Amino acid sequence: MIAADIAGLSLPMVALCVVLALIGSTIQGTLGFGLGMLTSPIFAMIDPSFVPAALMVAVLPLTVGVAARDRAHIDSTGFKWALLGRFPGVFIGVVSLRAMSHDTLAYAVSSAVLFAVLVSMITARRGQVIPTNSSTLTGAGFASGFMGTVTGIGGPPIALVYSSGEPVTVRATISAFFTIGAAISVAGLVLSGAVGRHELALTAVILPGVFGGLAVSSRIGHLLPAQVMRPLILTLCAFSGSLLLLRTAL
Repeated sequence: MIAADIAGLSLPMVALCVVLALIGSTIQGTLGFGLGMLTSPIFAMIDPSFVPAALMVAVLPLTVGVAARDRAHIDSTGFKWALLGRFPGVFIGVVSLRAMSHDTLAYAVSSAVLFAVLVSMITARRGQVIPTNSSTLTGAGFASGFMGTVTGIGGPPIALVYSSGEPVTVRATISAFFTIGAAISVAGLVLSGAVGRHELALTAVILPGVFGGLAVSSRIGHLLPAQVMRPLILTLCAFSGSLLLLRTAL
């Protein structure tokens, strides 16, 4: 029997975590989001300390890499408005973590994501899209900051606002936003005492998969056509909301 000697995980479990991080990072490096959405429920079942702290720290090199790679396509104006909303969102998220049960917060977040996806689907059928302006971007930034700090899943709000954009613009702008946003969330978690030795050890476990995903996405990211972007975003957001709801219920 193999001893659990890496961050309290057996070697097969470490390998599984690396593979999960590789898949999630490849998707995020291609779409601009997805690592936390797809992997945080599974990581939380493996070790609750993965979410949100370890995952939030691990995502930083990925967002930095994608933002640097596609920096010429960043929507700088939209990025600033979204970032403006992120600060209070993180603060409210940290306060909520201390004041409310995690299950209550998870139910609220998952329900909000599914509602937003439903609204987006209805408006799309009518030939409408969520407007990308200062109000929607600031609101999405706030929601993303709150959700990311509480659950490690901060992608849906900002992705839904940008869902009708060009893939490279969406990817670059969301990555730039998450680079600053994740750093803010990590700082908030550190100050609240949520990041310790164990969380950093778990971060180190999944970093190889994160760097691998960044490398793979650099080779396949340009292959994503614009007409596929919106359905993919809506599908991933619906999946993350449903998975978070299911994980909390179980």
